[in-house]
Amino acid sequence: MSVTEEGRKGEVAARLFLKSLGYQIFQGDWIGKSNGGEWHLFEVKRQEPFVPPPFYGHGLPLWQIKARLNFQRETGVIAVLLIWDTCESCWYHQRLDTLEIGEYIDTNGQNPRRVYNVNSFEKHNPVQLSLPLQQVLK
Repeated sequence: MSVTEEGRKGEVAARLFLKSLGYQIFQGDWIGKSNGGEWHLFEVKRQEPFVPPPFYGHGLPLWQIKARLNFQRETGVIAVLLIWDTCESCWYHQRLDTLEIGEYIDTNGQNPRRVYNVNSFEKHNPVQLSLPLQQVLK
């Protein structure tokens, strides 16, 4: 078994152990702080946009939103949704609490999601991506 496989096996075991002790668990994708600023918890998605009607947007499952906003309320660590839009080849990001006060819809079906209007996000068109980043995002 590889080191990576051993690590994942250990993470699964730790998650189950912590849950058995009564811990509420979720896995944030990245935690970061920029130049003396505030700490942020990033939820990262790589996806195509939701298409109208009623608007272009991006989103995630409601349970993830609730867990991250609860974490923000309790810790002060700012929850951010960061999206790589595979159609536009650009980044969208915004604080989840800001998205929640803007325009959104909840979808139905097998995998329901809360979708926020793309106009509620900050958009970043990468002028030039490094070659390793280009390869990862393809």
